[in-house]
Amino acid sequence: MMIKLLSVVLFAGLFFALQATDEPNTTLPEDQALEATDEANTTLPEDEALEVTDEPNTTLPEDEALEATDDPDFPLTEDDALKATDQYNTTTPEAQARPCWTNWFDRDNPSGQGDYELLSSLRRQYPGQICPKPGAIQAQTLTGISAAAAGEKIYRSDTTTGFICRNRDQPDKRCKDYRVRFSCPSSYCGPNVCWTNWFDRDNPSGTGDWELLSSLRRQYPGQICPKPGAIQAQTLTGISAAAAGEKIYRSDTTTGFICRNRDQPDKRCKDYRVRFTCPSAYCGPNVCWTKWFDRDNPSGTGDWELLSSLRRQYPGQICPNPGAIEAQTLTGISVAAAGEKIYRNDISNGFICRNRDQRDKRCQDYRVRFTCPSAYCGVKVCWTKWFDRDNPSGSGDWELLSSLRKENPGKICPNPGAIEAQTLTGFSAAAAGERIYRSDTTTGFICRNRDQRDKRCQDYRVRFSCPSSFCSK
Repeated sequence: MMIKLLSVVLFAGLFFALQATDEPNTTLPEDQALEATDEANTTLPEDEALEVTDEPNTTLPEDEALEATDDPDFPLTEDDALKATDQYNTTTPEAQARPCWTNWFDRDNPSGQGDYELLSSLRRQYPGQICPKPGAIQAQTLTGISAAAAGEKIYRSDTTTGFICRNRDQPDKRCKDYRVRFSCPSSYCGPNVCWTNWFDRDNPSGTGDWELLSSLRRQYPGQICPKPGAIQAQTLTGISAAAAGEKIYRSDTTTGFICRNRDQPDKRCKDYRVRFTCPSAYCGPNVCWTKWFDRDNPSGTGDWELLSSLRRQYPGQICPNPGAIEAQTLTGISVAAAGEKIYRNDISNGFICRNRDQRDKRCQDYRVRFTCPSAYCGVKVCWTKWFDRDNPSGSGDWELLSSLRKENPGKICPNPGAIEAQTLTGFSAAAAGERIYRSDTTTGFICRNRDQRDKRCQDYRVRFSCPSSFCSK
């Protein structure tokens, strides 16, 4: 009897255990599965969505921030303090993408408790000049001695807090005066980076000053790069956002800039403008807009101003790596103002408006242009004479730039803006219909016999766009 009773108990336990593990393995039908995940996919109105993420942006008063990092119950050992100096720099993936060092920053001196170069304070004092996730920090005295060589005990030196030297930790109770810098992507400090123009599309007459990046892109097409490195905001009178003393709701390169009236003591924001760091193709001194190009019309499936097709039709007139694209109708109306749904508008593909995406099933007719080095846009630029140094009797026609320079010394500028190739009979490389191996301002022009159907290239000549001083030689 006891054995039977024990068997029943064991069987019941096993049955309930199996039931307990059965739920996670149950697969819902697709409709039910979608319903189960529908809550997380609900899209909030813009203002509510922003409010949900507002909490993490609360800034502690500086004294509280200092207390948060100055916990006496968690002091660094001497070994840790030495490791925290600039000899020990952990690099994040962000800084690995063409990193560079920022300017040196010095906002504090050791006259109080020590030298507190807190990253949060540096960001407020130097808006837009330090990336969100620095890869490394380096500290040195104002006389240029590294923190390690200075021999002082450093309390903090990292890319989360910043740099702290406390007077009380030193034998003479006095820190030296330090400055710091950070390793960031080149968009913050590289040689090919610049600040765009200032943009101001809103004023605080409504709920605040909303300089949203999405709205700025629509209003100023082609003038802001796809991934700005930094944002800087100031009032229309030139006062930085930090100096203005108002509570800023957003200031980043994803959303843009938002100052809400309701967050201010007097319920009114100042009027702000913003600018961004971008590759020099957007704002450098030697950058210009090309002429307008229009190769298609919407009579077929839409208006397809493909970059690859434009290059073939207008050889040498569009740079290899345009910085920006701008599109407008043939009557001069911007894409945003035209109000049509655009399928593509970027510097990789070009511009595509599909008839099927429009309410009336018909796109307007568009034209496009690109930002390029000035050599492409006629800013005191001209084409050199034609050069022909090779013929396809061997392995092909090799009009190498290095060889052309040797044969024609001083007649080709150091950095040509563009290359154009044509057959000796005057057909463009695109019209000739052959497969071209190379055609750029680094290598020159190469047509290989083996790449052609008849195993024979035509004979080509090339020329380059250069400053006007080279075209009279």
